Amino acid sequence: MKPLSISFIIPYYKVELALLARAIRSVQALGNTVDWEIWVIDDGTPESEAKHFIERLNEPNIGYYAQTHSGPGGARNTGLDLANKEYVHFLDADDYLFHTPLKQALNMLATSPVELFAFQSQKVHDTSISDGSSPPPRLIFQGTGVDFMLRHNLHGSVWSYFFKHELARDLRFTPIAYHEDEEFTALLFLKSKQITVTNLPVYAYYQRKGSIMHRTESPFVKQRFLDLITIILNLKKKGKQLSGLSAAALNKRIDMLCMSMAYTLLGDSPDTSFLLDMRNRMRSAGLYPLSPHYYSLTYTIIRICTSTTVGLVALNKLFRLLHIKHAGKAF
Repeated sequence: MKPLSISFIIPYYKVELALLARAIRSVQALGNTVDWEIWVIDDGTPESEAKHFIERLNEPNIGYYAQTHSGPGGARNTGLDLANKEYVHFLDADDYLFHTPLKQALNMLATSPVELFAFQSQKVHDTSISDGSSPPPRLIFQGTGVDFMLRHNLHGSVWSYFFKHELARDLRFTPIAYHEDEEFTALLFLKSKQITVTNLPVYAYYQRKGSIMHRTESPFVKQRFLDLITIILNLKKKGKQLSGLSAAALNKRIDMLCMSMAYTLLGDSPDTSFLLDMRNRMRSAGLYPLSPHYYSLTYTIIRICTSTTVGLVALNKLFRLLHIKHAGKAF
């Protein structure tokens, strides 16, 4: 049987060197059980020490590439261009991979190869490295990416799966600050004819306060929403080229992203002016009010509750009163 080979791509920008080292160690722990390589893409970190750190490792299958700052999407694009293995995984520099679930997942993938293999994550809150929990491996779904998108709500984080490098041959990230993985993941799933989704908690998602998704100041929150509008409009443009079940699957994903944006606005809008400005931008882009489909009870409740200005403003004030925040959580 051909050995499994995988490229781990780590975008690196202004992250503590100790965290990058942890991410790298979690892959190195695989030893020679898998044909692996790591590409650390230094996305313009000022006075970066990463190059010297990696040189000191003296590891032939760990590569380093420095570029002008272009955001996580741009760094991942570079990694895709440099990757040499059959499969690819994107690992953020402040996160890591739980050893036992990772080995279980890779064994499953080697035994039953598919184009895309998805898994779960667990939040971690300290800088140490642990093995996480290891529940008995269980299949959640097997089939096409389109079928999965029609039946389930897609988790857009790009670090939540392995995929065949060839599958992304003509696919790249939009180089913006936020939510670029929502577009990439949706388009990758649409192309996947064979996917497996498991319950294995492979990914350790570090809750770093200074991370890009945890910034709560108004300019950062505004940019998050504007970038999400850009991504949704990109997906709508792509949807015009599709038909049948593929179009239906993508349209559902677009509607769910619009719903998540409306819901997140309730908690993250600093004031009523911000809320209504974002609502009006959604409306101008054709993303509001939410599409009158029944995808789930949650979708329907949010669609109805946010369909009027009175309801939107009242809920926003309630969320602010109760200090309900969503910054840092996935849409």
